[in-house]
Amino acid sequence: MAEHLTSLELKTERLTLEPLQKRHAALLFETLSDIAIYSFIPQVPPKSVEELAERYARLAVGRSADGKDIWLNFALRHVDDGIYLGTVQATVTGKRAFVAYELGPRHWGNGYATEAVRALVGHLFSVYGVEVIHAETDTRNNRSAALLKRLGFVCIEKKENADHFKGSPSHEYVYKLLREGWESVA
Repeated sequence: MAEHLTSLELKTERLTLEPLQKRHAALLFETLSDIAIYSFIPQVPPKSVEELAERYARLAVGRSADGKDIWLNFALRHVDDGIYLGTVQATVTGKRAFVAYELGPRHWGNGYATEAVRALVGHLFSVYGVEVIHAETDTRNNRSAALLKRLGFVCIEKKENADHFKGSPSHEYVYKLLREGWESVA
């Protein structure tokens, strides 16, 4: 893939997906500091804008250290009011990609995450030529599972005790979306 593809901005009806940069840390820190986001993932809220900026600087490189994985990370900005809502991410490895997303709770229930992930999935299939996209979600995260199903992802596996964090085991559903499946719902 051409190096410049990792820096493309994506647009939807209500959102601009901006390639994630260090500067986004200050714009997203408050939103991503809400503990509710971290109920079903092992991460914890960022401790400071500086810590988040360091993380974003590492991600902005756009590739893994060995160069095998392409990292696509986007900050979600609402077109009308300019408010930053969260992030979406993809890791591309050959013809496969893995997607993830995080949205501030005050923006839940408005279809923003679905809209952003839909744009990212379309970008992965059309620009990066991936054949399959995977996502994993904790079995307790009903919102995330519903988002994936809306976009045509199919649950292919349940991993018992996939992780253990915050004092309890985490069981995960593994989802996949094939290019053909996407074309039928896109």
